[in-house]
Amino acid sequence: MPKRLDGIWGNIFRHEGAAETEEDLINTLQGVPIFSELGTRELKSILQIAHHRHYEPDEPIVREGQPSAGMYIILQGEVHITRRSPQGLEIDIADMQKGDFFGDVGLLDNAPRTATVTATTECKVLGFFRPELFGLMENDPKLACKVLLKLAQVVAARLRFTDTQLERFAEIANRAAIEDNSR
Repeated sequence: MPKRLDGIWGNIFRHEGAAETEEDLINTLQGVPIFSELGTRELKSILQIAHHRHYEPDEPIVREGQPSAGMYIILQGEVHITRRSPQGLEIDIADMQKGDFFGDVGLLDNAPRTATVTATTECKVLGFFRPELFGLMENDPKLACKVLLKLAQVVAARLRFTDTQLERFAEIANRAAIEDNSR
């Protein structure tokens, strides 16, 4: 089985604990980098526009190729992320659990999803979607700017990580090509 890239997709600021009460939900949101610097009042505003969803084991949460609509935060359970290769092979990308988030780039555009996310256990997630973000931009621009700035920072960090990984792969490929040419 290929090595999974949990480091790219995972939430390094994971908090444990069931997210059932408003206080628990606020603590969970504080563990998500996009919301980590918001105050309690601001987090309560986010909770008012977020959507609770429930998924059964083996139920897809998002499918590769669907238009993006927003992000999901795992409140309970685990998910598995896969994508299809151009040859049609299913590639394991990551496993995520409570406190992790995915789909955040979907807040920025509605480009097709790049992976399928499937619940591996019973899951409760909190969805934060683009239309609600746009509404927040109209109703509370200061809060929306804070969220968008942190979102940009998360995306930038992932891009830097990806660039570093691509450089490593290119270096390995170049070494292999040099070795093949010297034989």
